[in-house]
Formats: sequence, structure tokens, C-alpha cells
Amino acid sequence: MSMSDTPERVRGTYNLTQEHNGNGSTFAGHVALLKTFSLLGVIFSHAVFPFTEPDPGGFWRFYADRQSEVADFINFWGGFIIIPSFMMASGYLAALSAERKRRSAPAYIAGRAKRLLVPWFLLMAFWLVPLYTIFDIPAYNRPAGYTLAQTYRVGLEGLFADHLWFLLVLFWVSIFFAALRPLANRLGGFLVPALAVVAALLVDEYGRTLTWYAVWEISGPLIWFGLGTILCRYREGIGKALARRPLSLFGLNAVLFVLTALFLTQTTQMYWLTCCLGALTAFQAFFYLARYHGRLRAFRPYRYFEDNAFRFYLFHVPGNYLIYRMLVAAGLSSPLPIMLLTFVCDLCLTACLVAVFNALERVKETYNLTQGRTGGGSL
Repeated sequence: MSMSDTPERVRGTYNLTQEHNGNGSTFAGHVALLKTFSLLGVIFSHAVFPFTEPDPGGFWRFYADRQSEVADFINFWGGFIIIPSFMMASGYLAALSAERKRRSAPAYIAGRAKRLLVPWFLLMAFWLVPLYTIFDIPAYNRPAGYTLAQTYRVGLEGLFADHLWFLLVLFWVSIFFAALRPLANRLGGFLVPALAVVAALLVDEYGRTLTWYAVWEISGPLIWFGLGTILCRYREGIGKALARRPLSLFGLNAVLFVLTALFLTQTTQMYWLTCCLGALTAFQAFFYLARYHGRLRAFRPYRYFEDNAFRFYLFHVPGNYLIYRMLVAAGLSSPLPIMLLTFVCDLCLTACLVAVFNALERVKETYNLTQGRTGGGSL
């Protein structure tokens, strides 16, 4: 944000954001930007992960022969921002949806299962397991050399989920907050996030044995999701405060984030706090950039990605692994060109897959509509 961005101009951004976030729309421009760029960041980070320093105890199992300081830099700072920002945006949107759509707990759980668990199962069974087996891609809980039957076993047990772990985590976290929503309505907006912190501490301390279906990985996301619910509940006051003191609040948050990331992440609790500061820094940045959301939407490639960002996330793996292998086989050896080409080629490949999926979905909708008109769908 430049020094020319006066509080008056930022207040204009706030007003525009609120107008875009009217009764007929789903969410504000700054949350749309935060969610979209978080998913884009996930795809980009997966393109650079092979070039990061190997971590034998970490999630990643696919490394290049040469590492890159650029990849380590992106991995270090992105780890504090990307996933926490998406979880925070998800909490914001869930709270906003709860305000506008009063649904029973069973209806909400069914909706979350359809949105998150069905894609997890279908992609695990018909996308990840076959491709990882055919190309023998090593992954977390899926060592190189696993047969198709072995890969299906760990997949069905929720042990091998690869990037789809995020769908499982988001489902459990969503259910946790939905179950406690009556308390939030009665006792205020901070009680449930406080309970989420307690639950996160318990999972972190005692949940290491809950390895199935990513249950043990929900500790941090519980906190970041809860932070999003707070931002949504008090969005009017927060928006006015951010508009009143744009440079000082953003600068203070950014400085605290950098300091904690560099010096204070030795414990799990401080890591959670650092991720909260990173997500809040991104939230504020996109709040101030929300005035440009309409211009970005006018750019067709960006609009296509934003409208299909969730599907891009679902389909982008393992394309990046396969593209990386093709580039190496073609003779490329410098990490930076491989990282950039992997990212661009993976986006193009995924865009084709998303286009095919959308076309099939339109065919299905047309067929259902035709069946309804002709009475073919009735018994």
C-alpha cells in the first residue's frame, strides 16, 4: 500500500467491499481474493516443493536431486500464510453462511459431506490411487513400490490422502464449529473460538494416534478457522478500524508476523500464533486491494480460476509431479526454470481437466432437466 492511500481512499474500499457483500452475494471482494490466492499459492508451493531441503520426518516424499534457496524461502514463508489464510477464509465464509442460511445440524453435515467427503473419495479412488500406482509416485503413507491393492488400502483407511488431506481436515473442523454454533449464538462470538483453542491443544497433546482421515492434523486449522469466524462476526468494526488506520495496523501486524516467524516458532503454540499473524497480514493486504477485485474479474483467465479455484485445487495433483519428471527427462537441470514451467504447465493441464469436468456437469444438468420435462425421472 502506497503512502498516497489515505484513510479516505481506504474507507472507499471498505464501502465498496460492503456493497459487494450485500444480501444477494456470497462474500466480500477481499475474502474472495484471499481464498483465490491461497489456493493459487497451494498449487505454486507444490510446484516448488521438490526443490526444498529434504525433511525425512515431514509430509513430502518427492525431492529433486538439486535443491534451491528460492524454494526454501517460498516454503518457509508460504507455510505460515497459505493454508492458514485459506482456513481463516473458510471460517469467515462458514460464519457468513450461517447468518444467512438457517439450516439444521443434519442438513449442514450432509451438505459438508457432499461438498468435501464425496470429492475426497472419488478423487482418491479414481484419480490419486491409479495414477500414483501407475507412475509409482512416492507419497506420505504410500512408499514407492506399493501395489494398487496396497495403495487402495491406505487410501480407504484415510492414511494416504496427499493434497486431499485438506478436504478431510476442513470437514472435521466445519463439523466442530457447527456443533457449537448454538453456544456462539447465545454466549457471544469468542466462546467457540476459545473452545477451539482448547480442542487444538488436546488434539496436539493426545491425538497423535488418530492417524486415520487426517483427524490428528486438525489442531492448527481449528484455530485459524475460529479466527475467521471472529473476523466475520465483528466485520463491521474491524473494517472501520482497518480503514481508519491502514498503514499503522498493517505495518504492526506485518512486523509482528516477521519477528515471530524468524525467532519464536520453537513451540507448536507459537507456530499457531505465527500462522494467525500471517493470515491476518494477508487478510489486511487483500482488504486494501479489494478495490481492484472488479478489474481482476474483468481479466478472463483470472475470473475462470476464481470461479473454479476449488476444482483447480482438486485436480492439480499429481500433474505437477509428472510435469516435473518430463522436464527433467527433457534435459532441464536448473531449479528455477523447472519450478516456473511446472507451475505454468500444471495450471494449463488442470484448466483442461476442469473444463472437461465442467462440460460433463453441464451435460448431466441438461439431461436431468430433459428427464424432468419429459417425465422420465418419475417412477
